[in-house]
Amino acid sequence: MKQTTTKQLISWGVIGLIAALAFHYVWETLGQALPGLPWPAILGMIVLSIVLLLLGRPIKKWNEGDRTREIDHVAAARTAMLAKAASLAGSLLSGWYLGAAAYLFISAGGVRASAALGMLLAVAASAILMVVGLIVESDCRLPPDDTAGTDPSGADLA
Repeated sequence: MKQTTTKQLISWGVIGLIAALAFHYVWETLGQALPGLPWPAILGMIVLSIVLLLLGRPIKKWNEGDRTREIDHVAAARTAMLAKAASLAGSLLSGWYLGAAAYLFISAGGVRASAALGMLLAVAASAILMVVGLIVESDCRLPPDDTAGTDPSGADLA
C-alpha cells in the first residue's frame, strides 16, 4: 500500500466541494429544506479519530523500537488501511462541508450565515479525521531496517 499523497487529498476535497455545491443548489431549487448541522457526523468523526489514534499507538511504539510486546501484523495492516480510508474520507468530507458552508454563506444574502458557521465545525472535525488518518498511516510504515518484503539480493518483491 502506498502512502496517501497530497494530490489524492486535494482531488477528493475538490470532488466533495463541487458535489456539495451542486447538491445544495439542486436540492434548494427543488424546494426542499437544506440539511442542518450534522451533529452525529461531527461526533462520529471525533470518536473515529480517537479510536484510530488508540489503534495506531502500539504500532508506533513497536516501530520506534519498543519490542517488548509483539504486535499482530494483520491488525497492523488493518489499522494502516483504516488510517488511509480515514484520511481520504476526511478529505472528501472536508470538501463537502466546506461546500455546504460556502453555499449557505453565498445564498440568501448572508441570512444563513449562522448555519454556515456551524457547518464549519463539521469542516474542522473532518479535517481532524484526515490529519489523524495521515499520522497513523505514517506510523504504520515498516521501519527502514526491516527486510520483510525484500529478497536477500536487495530486489524488492512487492
